[in-house]
Amino acid sequence: MGQTSILVCQVRSAKAEHKMDETNFLLRTKHFPSASKVVYLGNVTSTLISLLENPETPIFTVAPSYNEQKWSLETTSGQMKIKITSDSYWGLGLFNSGYLNTITLEGPINLRSRIVYDLTSSLPYKPWEFKHLSSARKWISRKYPDLDEKKNQNSWLELIDYSTQRFKEIIQVMKEAIEKVSQKVKINHSTEYWNKQKAGVSLAAAEFDLELAKGALADNNAPAVERAIARIEASLIEADPETGVHGNESQEDLEKERIVISEITMDSQDNPEVDIDSINQIDSVPLIEDIPLIDLTFESEQE
Repeated sequence: MGQTSILVCQVRSAKAEHKMDETNFLLRTKHFPSASKVVYLGNVTSTLISLLENPETPIFTVAPSYNEQKWSLETTSGQMKIKITSDSYWGLGLFNSGYLNTITLEGPINLRSRIVYDLTSSLPYKPWEFKHLSSARKWISRKYPDLDEKKNQNSWLELIDYSTQRFKEIIQVMKEAIEKVSQKVKINHSTEYWNKQKAGVSLAAAEFDLELAKGALADNNAPAVERAIARIEASLIEADPETGVHGNESQEDLEKERIVISEITMDSQDNPEVDIDSINQIDSVPLIEDIPLIDLTFESEQE
């Protein structure tokens, strides 16, 4: 897949919720007090920017003029660079459905695939399906001669599938880890430092969360998958005779042993390609906070 993805998508709604700082050409909220110009980002760009981790303030490379929904902006988020262009392709730009966005992502495949996975999960429609297909085909052919409707759709689906497969691998690793710890629990007896009955409870919790992770993946809910995986890891550490359910150990001490989830998922910017098979060798480090699940669905405006 290289290092760059170009994705064309349908805009369904747009509101006057942002401005462009006319001094620095930076994206601002609608309450920005200094010299500024109204800009209609549209539901796709608003959602995508909200999904980025610690992005730089987007800067407009092509400022909106009389048409506040035609513009280009750029930003970066860690190792990934994002460029988005908004343009009209039908109806002389009189309706929201007559606009599309071209998203250019540059960076590691794991980061590109994850942002596309989260974006499509957050939108209430398939972004590669256009309201006015014939006009979209003409626009794409004119702007990107090497791209067509089918190639564009495949570009979206390939990135989504990459993240899906990575999550499936992680869930499989967790399943195998549960089986390994379960075998250890069966052949060991309670000691001064480890309680077999408590270990059984932790194993049951891990198995329950494994099913939750599978269900979350079926719903394309990546944050819920990650939270379930994090709980499985903690439960296995508590159940494993080698790491303890220590009778004299506080919950706070146990939580310190949890494994950082980003070490085994595809969205770690410091570890863009992680060997899933090495999960059992990952060192224990302090717990990170759960990723919040935010409803990013935008209601479509009346056209």
